[in-house]
Amino acid sequence: MKVKSLFDKLEKLILFLLSALFAVMVISIFLQIVLRYVFHSANPWAEELTRYSFVWLTMLGASVASRKRRHMNVDFFTNMMPKIALKINNVIASILTLSLFLVMIIYGANLASITHKQLSAALSMPMSYAYLAIPVGGFLMLLFTVESYFVKNINEAVKED
Repeated sequence: MKVKSLFDKLEKLILFLLSALFAVMVISIFLQIVLRYVFHSANPWAEELTRYSFVWLTMLGASVASRKRRHMNVDFFTNMMPKIALKINNVIASILTLSLFLVMIIYGANLASITHKQLSAALSMPMSYAYLAIPVGGFLMLLFTVESYFVKNINEAVKED
């Protein structure tokens, strides 16, 4: 259960980061609106900060959704499947999902390393910081998906005994 405790702490950290990113987005957009419509002066970095915050928010939020098994699921066909076909379908879907996460990790890390010297237009930060959300999110989704798969199988095994 130490692993579950570690993952619970990791999830709490991610939820804190999600809250902070959301606050950054709201504040920067509010500031942008006030500057644009009250002072007739645009803020060049607010939109960029909001965009990159949204990318990180999406990837980190998707990882929490993976842990809680809250991603969208189309179960119209799976509800009609016999049990053995459903188990086969779940194994194939799990393999494809984990493969996607590996692709995100490998190619996202490659993209982040390629773009490290490229600076963003308004913030002048390395673009790799924005692109790093892809492999980090992929890694966290992989971690949480593997964890939930093992927890689900352990719970099913306990129910059968």
